[in-house]
Amino acid sequence: MATIAPTTTASTATPLLTTTATSAPVTVTPSAPAPTDTPTPAPSPTATAPPSPTPPAPIAGTLLLYTTPVTDANGQAHWAFRTLPPLPQFDSAAFDTLYGPDNGFSDFSMFFADSNPQLSPDGQSLLVAGTRGSPEHGVAGTPTWLIDLTTGAARQLFADGVIVTWSPAGDAITYVEDGTLFTISTAAGATPQAIFQHPDLWDIYAKWSPDGQWIAAVSGVQHEPTGKVQTDLTFTYWLVPAGGGPARELAQRETSTAGYSADEVSWSPDGQYLLAHTRVYDLADNQLMPEGIGGLDWLPDRPQLFHLATERPRIISVTGEEIALVEQSAYHSTLNWALSNDGRRLVFSQKSTDAGVPLAIYDLESGETQIAGTIPNAIYDSELRWSEDDTKLIAGVDYGEGRYAIWTLEARPGSTAERLIENAVLIEVVPYPVR
Repeated sequence: MATIAPTTTASTATPLLTTTATSAPVTVTPSAPAPTDTPTPAPSPTATAPPSPTPPAPIAGTLLLYTTPVTDANGQAHWAFRTLPPLPQFDSAAFDTLYGPDNGFSDFSMFFADSNPQLSPDGQSLLVAGTRGSPEHGVAGTPTWLIDLTTGAARQLFADGVIVTWSPAGDAITYVEDGTLFTISTAAGATPQAIFQHPDLWDIYAKWSPDGQWIAAVSGVQHEPTGKVQTDLTFTYWLVPAGGGPARELAQRETSTAGYSADEVSWSPDGQYLLAHTRVYDLADNQLMPEGIGGLDWLPDRPQLFHLATERPRIISVTGEEIALVEQSAYHSTLNWALSNDGRRLVFSQKSTDAGVPLAIYDLESGETQIAGTIPNAIYDSELRWSEDDTKLIAGVDYGEGRYAIWTLEARPGSTAERLIENAVLIEVVPYPVR
């Protein structure tokens, strides 16, 4: 078995020659997502959360983001945005109803595949997106907020839920609205700048590159099935200069299936490769990953991928070669995983048993896998994370029938899991802000 150690790869993206352009840079301002400055919302006098018999203890150096039902004065439960430790700026009317009514979704955690809160590169600010409105169906959206975690100031950035990514410098964001790719400074009073337009842009795929040079955008067109495999969807992947200028077509793909999730398109940590619907491209238009390899995610600290392969979860290179075998066991579709902050260990869920869901830790240097412990009575874990100091595992679990909880256990063999928060869906774990 091969072993790998944490690596740091410098970003050295080669400048590209502009070959095609579908639009010239424009500077229009959309009507829907105009930024507005608003004071931190006042506390809600009517919404109340279910009392907890024992307040959960915070985890050192770690800020948990989660959602839990909160019932208003009319008896309607909404999914609220909350943190552990509790931060006062989120205990307000705006965040009590941020994720909409509790309608008993079978897997509410799937909402956050696209709308996960986004921490700024310096760890000081948080973008928290609400829900997207649907005016044609009479459904109102909830706002997107920019939160200063060190001061507690909350500013409404958009009146609706908007999917965004940060610039590497942490001073701007990018997003798609009505077929236009925008950037906007996070400074108060800034105006959105439109840098690329295409009528078929998908709003979930705007991704700022780690080196700050490019923004990846994706257009997709549905059409009548063609060819032997009856493909009916054409994706075009664009590289748009972040500072403005003609966009370049990186690649095009005919397909009959797609995940339709924001994480289907992502940059490698060094900014040299783009993973787009199971294919990996370099910045010279070369497709590196062979066909038929699906279930891919970047390791967060190196240009290598975790491959959720049938019976062989493994780590592979950008060209598909196996670097390390994580486990050889019965495949299960609910496997989740997370790399430790120091890049040395990988936790993943094993197939559920009558006792619950076992969590295993794979050591990337030794190649050993050991069971940390089992989350009792769980059907599957929806999210897995590490505490900031890598001493604890944090798991959001699903019991079925709309019942959730957040559990924690020591990141070592033979640990006993403890329920941290009942009736809650884990969204994300970030470093606790330095004040």
